[in-house]
Amino acid sequence: MFDDREDASLARIEKVRRINRSAAVKCGQHGVTDEELAIAAAYSAFDLAERHAGPEMAAIEWMRTALDVLERAVMDGVRRRDAG
Repeated sequence: MFDDREDASLARIEKVRRINRSAAVKCGQHGVTDEELAIAAAYSAFDLAERHAGPEMAAIEWMRTALDVLERAVMDGVRRRDAG
């Protein structure tokens, strides 16, 4: 079970995901393809990872770890809170 801090963090993460998905829909309305959106999101995630984990390779390694966690959750069938 999550403690209150982790639960609050997950709620904030889901809120940001909703904002990002909403922004992606708006970009799509201006002709941006799903592939371009995904690539832009990956680059944006890298930009943010550099702020958190440090420049260049440190950010990439942090992103790899984050993707490993996501992969494990998908493989374990963990349902995301807000996948829509």
